Order: sequence, then structure tokens, then C-alpha cells
Amino acid sequence: MIRAALLSACGTPPTIAERPAPVPADGEVAVTVEAVPITPLDVLCASGTSYFGTPTTPYVPGVQGVGRLADGTAVWFGTSAGMKPGVDGSMATTVAVPAVDVVALPPGVPLTLLAALGLSAVAAHAALTHAGGLAAGEQVIVLGAGVWLARPPSSWPCSVAHAGSSPWPARPRRAPAPRS
Repeated sequence: MIRAALLSACGTPPTIAERPAPVPADGEVAVTVEAVPITPLDVLCASGTSYFGTPTTPYVPGVQGVGRLADGTAVWFGTSAGMKPGVDGSMATTVAVPAVDVVALPPGVPLTLLAALGLSAVAAHAALTHAGGLAAGEQVIVLGAGVWLARPPSSWPCSVAHAGSSPWPARPRRAPAPRS
């Protein structure tokens, strides 16, 4: 048995329940969940007002999360909980998800931080490393980052890739003093 958040009716808070441990079907993997964000899509589905229609209840909410495979590999995963009948989501101690919806993470990634950043961070990391070929030790210029942050969110995927980032590529020059 596993513990899970169970939504019994749309528009009501989930309750903690004991559920049978999921058994991965063909093409699925089991993930031991370590952290789960509550996303706007989770709230929308649970409200019963989603553009996917009213979900079949009861179900375990959670459209994404982070955890570990049986071999200890850290992963991010997505689910279609609340969007597809009969699919339980990430708000459980163990989940079974399609292997194609699982992204292996580099060693040492802080999973709670990655859960909070969610799919945006996973997509940025993939764009920087897989598509862009960013390697450890290389630098990335982050344009449009807020100057009030010690480490802007847009630089966090660089940290995951063990690369540096420069949120401020150039300091503005002082305007010349007005002449009389």
C-alpha cells in the first residue's frame, strides 16, 4: 500500500488515503516520488472547470513531479491526471508513469528546487544541454533577468547543467552630466 492525496469530488480538498501500490504496465516505469508542485493545471482540473472537462473521480492529482527510479536515477515526470480518465497523478509516494514522460536528471540536482521550477526548468535544461550543447564550465548570458534577484530563476537551469550564467551582460553607462 502507498499513501496518496485522493480527490473524491471536484471542488473539494483531497484527503490522504492508502491505495494499492501501482504496478507499471508495458511501457511504464515506477517512480518513488520525492517532491511534487501544485501547478495551476492541477488546481484547474481539481476544480472541475478544466478545458479537458470534468475529471473522473476519485483520482490522485498532480501533473508533474520528481523522484527516483528503482536504480536511484533522479527523474522528472509528467502525468495526465485530471485530464484523462483512470490516470492517477504525482501526489503519491509511488507512481507508475509512461517511460516516454520521464526525463533523467543529472546527478546532484536538488529535486525540491526542480519540482518548484517544474516543466519550465526541465525544458530550459534540455534546450541548453541537449539541443544547445552547453557543457560544464561554459557561460550563458541571461537577458531580461530581474536585477533584484541574487540568482534570477532564468539562471537556475545553468546551475543544474554545472555551467555559469551572467544575468547582466553589460553594465549601463552613466548618462553624461547635462551641460549648461
